[in-house]
Amino acid sequence: MKNISRPIKIPLYYVRGGTSTGIVLLQKHLPEEKKVKEEIIRHIMGVPLDGEIKNNKQLHGLGREKTTSNKAFIIDIDYQSKKVISTFAQLEKDSNTVSWDINCGNMTSSIPLVIRDLPEEKLLMPDGKLNIYNTNTHKNIVCTMPDVSPKYQLTDIPGVIGDFPEVNVSFKDPACSKTKSIFPTGNLIDSFNNILLTCIDVVVPMIIINAESLGITGYENADEIENNKALQDKIMEVRVGMGAKMGITKKDGTVMSETDLKQSITQPKVAIISPPLDRGDINIRYLTPKSVHSSIAVSGGCCLAAACCFSGTVASHIYHSYNDNSIVNIEHLSGISEFSITRNGNHIEYTGAQRNAQILMKGEFFIYNPSLELDSVMRNFTSPVSQN
Repeated sequence: MKNISRPIKIPLYYVRGGTSTGIVLLQKHLPEEKKVKEEIIRHIMGVPLDGEIKNNKQLHGLGREKTTSNKAFIIDIDYQSKKVISTFAQLEKDSNTVSWDINCGNMTSSIPLVIRDLPEEKLLMPDGKLNIYNTNTHKNIVCTMPDVSPKYQLTDIPGVIGDFPEVNVSFKDPACSKTKSIFPTGNLIDSFNNILLTCIDVVVPMIIINAESLGITGYENADEIENNKALQDKIMEVRVGMGAKMGITKKDGTVMSETDLKQSITQPKVAIISPPLDRGDINIRYLTPKSVHSSIAVSGGCCLAAACCFSGTVASHIYHSYNDNSIVNIEHLSGISEFSITRNGNHIEYTGAQRNAQILMKGEFFIYNPSLELDSVMRNFTSPVSQN
């Protein structure tokens, strides 16, 4: 006998922020239960609901088979403090894993566009500036759009074809996002299996390695890095071994074990660096951490830029900025991106980058095959948008 169901409809925005795509959901349209939220996001993105499915094409969802296109934000509004509360979820195409551990700078740039589409725009962005509190990292972010509403000022960025609404993303007090120190091992340089590296936590925890230490040039394309099994095994050993020494925490505050680190789809990130080839200050191949980014993440770029501002790090041996207000130009697979650092001595006050973003569409996602639990919760859920 064939199944019969009545679809559940979930309001959403399908967006691009920087070089990432994904969805933005409003908390008021969702129940509080984490397990149910995760099932909803899995349905929408088209990832396995349980276990693993290798070579999943995500034909039944909005994901695009890449890590950078399997992202979700749930946002709420704090009317008293006039800020957005953001919670980020990272998914991967082949498994039911949902990671709530880190934030995404690229996708964050899409949030101001969503707010501009809501009645709360005048409350939250009277001058084009939006304050965001991210629950994954417990950090504050300021997104600024040129104040020309209802019009948009457009700009271009490497890796995206065309001009789209400009958004400047700035992270306040970005150090110690998931660890207890900007250099969580206590050292500017560590050695692991004779590989010299720097462990740093600015916006995101990251391990920076000079390409020469890995026996490569640093100018390889994504396939050359991802298909090099010996290199991938070496990087995994570094991630797990040094990640354990960094004391990286999960969203619930517990420290990640070596098993957690090996299975993690989000942290720590890895930056493979080399001298610039063009007009940049430093070159990067950015691992997210299990695949190579087609350009560079905002979080990873900010983290590398910060490392360039401290003498003695692996990054500073290639490029060192001595200024309290620094601009670091980072070369990557799609071009050159600029990242800013504002610091007072060893304290980083702000770091950020300019992005562009767009709302691709808004509407409702139809879930035709919910679990009994999801169906029951949503049938009894009171939302501003009917589930019928």
